[in-house]
Parts: sequence; C-alpha cells; structure tokens
Amino acid sequence: MNNNIHLVFQTLGIPVRVLLSWFVAIFAIHKPANIAISEILKQYKPEEKVSQSDNNKKAGRLIETLERTIILILIFLSQYSAIGLVLTAKSIARYEKITKESAFAEYYLIGTLLSTLIVIIVAFVL
Repeated sequence: MNNNIHLVFQTLGIPVRVLLSWFVAIFAIHKPANIAISEILKQYKPEEKVSQSDNNKKAGRLIETLERTIILILIFLSQYSAIGLVLTAKSIARYEKITKESAFAEYYLIGTLLSTLIVIIVAFVL
C-alpha cells in the first residue's frame, strides 16, 4: 500500500517530503501553538465581566488556527503584504472591544503577535 501511495504522489508531482513537511507545519501551528499561546497569555488575561462560554473559547481557537494556516500559506506563496490583510480582518472583528477596553487591547495584541511569530518560525524552519 505504501508503494501505491508513493505512486499517487509521484503521478501528481508532489514530493512526499514536501507533503510531510506541510503535515508537520499544520500540526505544529494547530494544537501545540494553541496550548503555548494560552499558557503564555494566562498572566496577561484581563478580568471579564461575563464568563466566556466554552463554545466561544473553541471558536477563538479555531479562528487562531485558521489565521495561522492562512499566514503559513501566504508565506509560502511569498505574499507577505497579504498577511497584513489577515491581521486587519481579525482586528476589524474585535474593533469595538479593542477601543473600549485597553487591557483587552494589550491582551489581544500580545496574542496576535505570538500567533504570528509562531507561524513565521514554523515557516522558516520548514
């Protein structure tokens, strides 16, 4: 079966090494990055007026993972200026909360910069 899989990738023109490196990169920017960012941000987390539901936390993690995946793809496509669009879209979605709560703005900025730094490191390691 291994030979059949290798033959499929060879027919498609996709080197197995490239596919494996993409798999490792996607894995690295998903769960390990979420855990690392959560642990680092614990000390900076602002007090919340209303407790955040578990679904909101899961949605935030998914958004972060999608953001890192898009940034990784843009880095490999050498579309560095488009990374700013991804970060801007994320900031627009949180604009009201960022402008009203300075503690959240700092927390948000640290999280975004950490997330971006992780994906840049993963991209250059590959």
